[in-house]
Amino acid sequence: MAATDSFWNKVTAQRISRRRALQMTAIGGASAGAIALVGCSSSDSKSKTPASGSPAASKTSVSEGAPKPGGTLHGTVSLVLGKDPHKASSFLTHALASYSYSRLLRFKTVIGELGQEDWYTTEMEVAAKVENPDPLTYIITLRDDVKWHNLPPVNGRKLTGDDVVYSFNRYRSISPNKGNMVFVDTVTAAGQVVTFKLKEPFGLFLNRLASFQDLWIMPKEFVESSDSATEDRMLGSGPFIFDKFTPSVEMAWKKNPDYFEKDKAGSALPYLDAVNLAIITDQNQVLSQFASGALDTISVPPTLIDSTKSQSPNAIIDSGPRNILSMMIFQPESYTAAKPPFNDDRVRRAISMAINRDALLKRVSPAGGLWPNMPINAGFGKSWWLDPQGSAIGDAGKNYKFDIAGGKQLLTAAGFPDGIEVPMHFASTVYSIVVPYYPIVKDGLTALFAQAGITVKEVPEEYGNYIGTTFKGKFDGMAFSLESVFSDIAAYWQNMFYSADNGGGRNHSSVSDPELQAKIKTMLAAQSVDEIRKQNFELQKYTSDKMYYVPVVTPVEYTASSPKLKGVLNRSGPTTYAVGTEGALKNWISA
Repeated sequence: MAATDSFWNKVTAQRISRRRALQMTAIGGASAGAIALVGCSSSDSKSKTPASGSPAASKTSVSEGAPKPGGTLHGTVSLVLGKDPHKASSFLTHALASYSYSRLLRFKTVIGELGQEDWYTTEMEVAAKVENPDPLTYIITLRDDVKWHNLPPVNGRKLTGDDVVYSFNRYRSISPNKGNMVFVDTVTAAGQVVTFKLKEPFGLFLNRLASFQDLWIMPKEFVESSDSATEDRMLGSGPFIFDKFTPSVEMAWKKNPDYFEKDKAGSALPYLDAVNLAIITDQNQVLSQFASGALDTISVPPTLIDSTKSQSPNAIIDSGPRNILSMMIFQPESYTAAKPPFNDDRVRRAISMAINRDALLKRVSPAGGLWPNMPINAGFGKSWWLDPQGSAIGDAGKNYKFDIAGGKQLLTAAGFPDGIEVPMHFASTVYSIVVPYYPIVKDGLTALFAQAGITVKEVPEEYGNYIGTTFKGKFDGMAFSLESVFSDIAAYWQNMFYSADNGGGRNHSSVSDPELQAKIKTMLAAQSVDEIRKQNFELQKYTSDKMYYVPVVTPVEYTASSPKLKGVLNRSGPTTYAVGTEGALKNWISA
């Protein structure tokens, strides 16, 4: 153990000074960043390593009291990459859009803790009723009281079925995520009734409609009022009306006084008068402003949680597993042209066995974390995620265990007794701000691979270039990549293992496995959630054996909020990035 600690001290502790950590971390980012936008969080003021198979951290008891209308929520965001949710591939844009726009359905929320059995279950938003008369037909009746924001050019008119059809057609025409709805044949409307006809059965269709990445409803008059309308501002039917955006300074919304939802007592939602997100990329400023009371909620990198507790002793600290998939991806020619060395599953297994996941988590997350499998991240919850350290995964579990000797044996058996040399691509910008653990894990992987006889040549790429090339499957060797959370497990399977023209928008390595695709199609056609879940677990065993991609770690994330911030939703639940309608909607500020 002492030798392991000495090795890791050399690899990471010397590379990341506290000052450097402060400079490279920011509030935005993956799940923690999106949480910080509105103070929705994941659990616990007494952080501890989540138990194997139990992604939720321990509980926090917070006294809420009666909601008090009024007040402004002050949060942060690290980057603003656009305002049009149909054009966006970034979760950051979808998170911001959720303040102003609505969906037909959303994911279940509760004030306080959400049990894992309810993670990623749907509830109504703009929809009032859903009918499913046969596996290919979904009939959705809209609420009659939903209005567009009372601003030109829509001026508060009623939202109709035609608006849903327009939004779907626009999404299907321009969205980088349009493959998520490739199974939809037609969408038609008659008044407030919208009918979706599918090309083939898809048992998780309602989850897909609730997706934060896909069908946001937008008004035609606004979208077509000018070429830049949807990037200049936001105009929808959501709980907040876009107020202003000052680059590098702030983005702000005001309460929508005509919003259609009410709480159980019949009081109008949202409670807040306004939401103001300061654009801050220096964690020094974030911690100082939070300690002074200028911010109500922030995301905290694990390395700085003790400093946060020291500076803000009264803060409520929530923690839980980060809902983002970190993984190694391999050059597409490995699968399209059987190009060595990664065409051989023994080499891919050796890559996985070279990763000391517990040691990586120890360096980036004092409270520990969990192991993702392939392709489901641990933050998705035990209802859908098969624990690589548990017995249920079977023989494939050995591929996740840290085993240098076993990995070298696999390399030798694959014809590489002297190891391999390979480029390793990674994003050198943005990720280091929005996902603070990314560069630390990258450094750790390089060192671990060297121990296993895998020599990597690091290939840093500016984020824009990385997204346009490596992330799109244009690279050699391998890459350390991140995958934003999807809204349902079907999206993982389709995006990462289908062909690009059939919904495989995130098939970075052009994996082509007809047997796997047939298994996925069978699972997606099932109409019973229990049957889908069962087949999903079997698929995870299959892909954990093949290791088409190699998952890395799921660290714990932290959110700090002021005691005056009330109505925090899903403290123990998942992050979906729809923080406007699944977070700020029921937040309120106490005196």
